[in-house]
Amino acid sequence: MIACPAAPVAPPRARPPAEVRARLWLKAAWLGQRNEDALLWLHLEDGRVLAFGLPGGSFGLDEAIGELAAQVADDRRGTLLKVRIGGEVAIPIYNAPAAPLLNLPWGDPTQSAARAFAEGLDQEVLRLLAGFNREHRVWDSLRNYNRLAALAPEIRERRLQALCRFPVLVAPILLSAHRWLGFEGGKRHAWRDRGDGVIAAVEQGRDLIGALARHYGISRGLVRAPICAAMWGGTALSHRRLLRLLDGIPAHRRPHSPDAFEAALPLLISINLLADDRFDLARLGRSAFREGLEAICAPLHARYPALGPALADCQDFAQAAADWAPGLHPSRRPVSAKRLQLAWIETRGFASLLATSRRWHEYPAEPPPPQPGDRTQVTAILGEHRYGDAWGRELCTAAALAEEGTAMHHCVAQYWTQCRDQGTRIFALGLGPERATAAYRFGIGEARFSLAQLRGPRNAEPGPKMAAFAGAIAAQLNALGLAPARADLALSLTVRQPRPAHRAPPRLDPASERELTAVLAQIHPTPSDGELVREYVAGYQFHGGADIEAQMGVGDTLDLVREPANPHDPMAVALHWRGEPIGYIPRRINADIARRLDAGEALGCRITRYDEEADPWERVEVAVRETT
Repeated sequence: MIACPAAPVAPPRARPPAEVRARLWLKAAWLGQRNEDALLWLHLEDGRVLAFGLPGGSFGLDEAIGELAAQVADDRRGTLLKVRIGGEVAIPIYNAPAAPLLNLPWGDPTQSAARAFAEGLDQEVLRLLAGFNREHRVWDSLRNYNRLAALAPEIRERRLQALCRFPVLVAPILLSAHRWLGFEGGKRHAWRDRGDGVIAAVEQGRDLIGALARHYGISRGLVRAPICAAMWGGTALSHRRLLRLLDGIPAHRRPHSPDAFEAALPLLISINLLADDRFDLARLGRSAFREGLEAICAPLHARYPALGPALADCQDFAQAAADWAPGLHPSRRPVSAKRLQLAWIETRGFASLLATSRRWHEYPAEPPPPQPGDRTQVTAILGEHRYGDAWGRELCTAAALAEEGTAMHHCVAQYWTQCRDQGTRIFALGLGPERATAAYRFGIGEARFSLAQLRGPRNAEPGPKMAAFAGAIAAQLNALGLAPARADLALSLTVRQPRPAHRAPPRLDPASERELTAVLAQIHPTPSDGELVREYVAGYQFHGGADIEAQMGVGDTLDLVREPANPHDPMAVALHWRGEPIGYIPRRINADIARRLDAGEALGCRITRYDEEADPWERVEVAVRETT
């Protein structure tokens, strides 16, 4: 409690206008704000609660309340951003609490007035909204209060029942989830999710389970599951994406409590970076999480105490594996590191990916061979830094990075091209017996370094003192005295010579090669069951696919349409979705398909993958098969 003198008590004023049940004048400072604004709460006869920010000199100006209430009388949805009363401007505050808590002594008259104001509100609604609050998600704003309390009794009751029964599903549709409550105003804080079908089902007493299943694209069984009868806090995945993941997990393996998400948070963060659409998420639920979140997470946390960093390190391994893949299967099209990592998790599991990544990081790495025109050394910015028993040494050659990687059993040797071409600087750190390696990313625009990664031996998480020392190195790199060196580095990177486009990829250890081969077999399976072609749709970005892609889905049938009169390619085979052209079979492989169609063979085509975040030319994958 902040100690402060008693709030001034204003002299008795006229009664509020008839359309106002109660009013509460406060000063911003009493709510912990660092300004002199006056704040006004109004409880209207129609049930709404409104809050306004005014200039400090307007404090206690009851004569303006009638005019203020009249201007907002028809603004039932709360869309006004400012209201004029007399010569002043009042700013509506939509994310303020319906019942404010003051930084004033308990016995202060204004504190008593605030309690009296709160006691006049709908207590059931206040309790419900406050019970929904979780970390990073706050629900008890006056905006949300008005969406429940200022309704006809029957509609209010039905909304409350729906929120109590399916809070995590209904709340995002009926209410707004705020990151925090505030008093700044000027924003409308629109609804997060619109679902007219769900609202109609709630208010008309129709099939709410079916409406929620359709809205979120999940099964009715998941809607009825215990996990949807609780309110969740912040997770790495949005509600909708996490629901699709849970829907893929067998019903008897789904978590019963949101507490399970805390242990799974590192995995969910990883999935959020990799999974592109609902089909990816559902498949991951059926494969990587088929044993349930708890069963998957417990052994991973036991083996990898710093699970989040270990999963982040998988990105380096996945890139190396993607670079190495063409050497294993030169006839197959390239695969991105992102898709490779996702496929690895889906087909082999998190445990396999983490184990292979750790083994690869510990595999002795050779420095990359010099390329034509390559520099063997980068210019040191700081060189060395010592403080007590702590020391840091800048590593400026590929050989030095390789030696550090061998000593520390991680993949720092693979960062040489970033040091040379992007200005990254790597430091070997020591603090007593503890060792670590730090990578500092260089921002060319601002000519400053930032700590990008800090790893101990075998990618272990360093202790807090080592982390503090790594931060001190960053401060030294950005010191004023080194500004000329940073400017020279930025200039050299701006005018650097272009590098060869193709370099030898980092080598994989034999065990990693075997694991990679198995994953690639899943991504690009050997044609079977009559499959003739599996490829991305060519020309997708130039046809109507982008306009209708929200309606398309994996498994949809496509029509194969021959275009022998096509002026660019007489063997062209167009792909149509429900009569709409979306692109072509790639020209380099269309001849066999065209000849088969011309000969009257029965061929079928289906969408096998849709990646909504991929580049247009790799967004839709299709497979062509023989049909009987």
